[in-house]
Amino acid sequence: MNTHRRPYQWAGAAFIFGNVLFFANKLDEMSRLFFSKRIPDVISGQDILAVLIGQAALIIGYITFIRLYSQRLARFGKNSLRLLCSGGILLALGHISFIEIAGIPKEALEPFFILVLIGNAALLAGLILFGISNLRHPILGHWRWLPLATGIMGFIGFFMFGGEEITAIFLLFRTLFALGLIGFGLTLCLENPNHLNDIDG
Repeated sequence: MNTHRRPYQWAGAAFIFGNVLFFANKLDEMSRLFFSKRIPDVISGQDILAVLIGQAALIIGYITFIRLYSQRLARFGKNSLRLLCSGGILLALGHISFIEIAGIPKEALEPFFILVLIGNAALLAGLILFGISNLRHPILGHWRWLPLATGIMGFIGFFMFGGEEITAIFLLFRTLFALGLIGFGLTLCLENPNHLNDIDG
């Protein structure tokens, strides 16, 4: 086991962890709709620590993506990555609207939900645009198609099948989106320093 991991690899692991929590957040709904079996919420608004740790892990990952790759990209790719990561950070910050804090009315946190809407739209647009850039001029060391595929899955799920009522089709595409983000974090963990040096060169 390699104990000398680089900071970006630890950030990739944090990003994976945050997105595993994102995936697990709807396990109860997936069990209900896919298997007709009800299970307790894995994560709810009352799990304040889990929500905060998960969102902090995602923010660390997004910041690391910018720091690691932005200087190695042309303008289109750089702006796409900035849109992706800034959207992801806004989305993470907006999750404060889902937390249930004793003594604070839920209505007081609802304005933060606008960050969820803006952040999600920016994240999906950034994933698609960065995915196109990465196909034209590969920057990631693994799975060059992953950002584009992840963005498309998220767009279909949230914009075509999203709504107040959670459906099986929405959960299917949300799950594919979450798995894509987990894979995106894995690209950081597996990134080869020699590959990064070749890009710099």
